[in-house]
Amino acid sequence: MSLLSNFAKLVIKSQAQFHQSIPSCSSVFMKRQKKIDPEVAKQREARRRKRLEKEIRQMQKHSKKPKPVDELTLDVKSAKNIEERYRPKVEVTIEKIDERAISMKEYTRSRNELQRLDDKWIAGVIASQRKALNELKKLDPKLYESAIQPAPGDLPLIIQGPSLTPPIKNYEAPDGDYIDTTRNW
Repeated sequence: MSLLSNFAKLVIKSQAQFHQSIPSCSSVFMKRQKKIDPEVAKQREARRRKRLEKEIRQMQKHSKKPKPVDELTLDVKSAKNIEERYRPKVEVTIEKIDERAISMKEYTRSRNELQRLDDKWIAGVIASQRKALNELKKLDPKLYESAIQPAPGDLPLIIQGPSLTPPIKNYEAPDGDYIDTTRNW
C-alpha cells in the first residue's frame, strides 16, 4: 500500500511540474494564409512606401511654419497709427546722470540712518523691559510670573476650520461638459 501511495504522489508531483502549451499554429480558428503573387506583393509594398513618403514630406513641409502667437499680432487700428506710438529718444546728459547718482546715494544714506535709529530704539526698549522685569522678579516673584504671561486680549486670533456636515443623501453632482478650445495648426 505504501509503495502505491508513494507512486501516486510522484505522479501528482510530476503532473504539477509538467507544462504543455497549446500550439497556436495548429488552431482550428486560425485563418489560412493565402498565397499572394510576388508581383502584387511588390506593388502593394511600393504603394505603401509611396504613401508613407508623401506623409513624411507633408509633415516636413508643415513643420517649418511657426505657430502664430496671438500676442505678437498687431491689429489694424494700431498698425495705422504706429508712427504716433514711437517715442523720441531722450538724451541724458552727464550732469543729469551725476545728479541722479548723488540723489540715490543721499536717499540710501538717509534710509540706512533711519533703520539704524529704529534698531537702536527697539534695542533700548527691550533692554529697559528686561531691567524692569528683573527688578519685579526681585520684589515679587508671583507678580513677575503673572507679568510674563501673555495677555488674552493681545492676540485676537479666531480660527474657523471646515464644518463637519454630513453628505447630502441622494445628491447627484452636475455633470459639466468639457470643451477643448486648443487650436490646431
